[in-house]
Amino acid sequence: MLLLVLHQVAQKILYWEILFIDNYLDSFLSMPILLGVILQERQFLITKYFNSKKQESYSFSILETAIATIFFAIIFEEGFPKWSASFTKDYWDYLAYFSGALVFYFFINKASYCKEY
Repeated sequence: MLLLVLHQVAQKILYWEILFIDNYLDSFLSMPILLGVILQERQFLITKYFNSKKQESYSFSILETAIATIFFAIIFEEGFPKWSASFTKDYWDYLAYFSGALVFYFFINKASYCKEY
């Protein structure tokens, strides 16, 4: 999240241009951020309503991660350009989405132990 904020500051306020990063960093970071938020929400709900205090809580399977990534990539790359001229379709963004999803799956997608909220 910090990397996203730093990039936006560098791009929008300082007017620094690094074309590769400007074009693909947001797409790369979108999957770890979106899937991380969804994971936190599910862990909260499952912990609060379905699990006992000692059970391990929810984490995404590789299939769930892939399906969510495909869903978001299609919405972002196929839907948004059709709905607004300010979005452009770029097939390299698909690679960025799936690379970000791999980072999420291997480094962020951890089951946490249930806590009382």
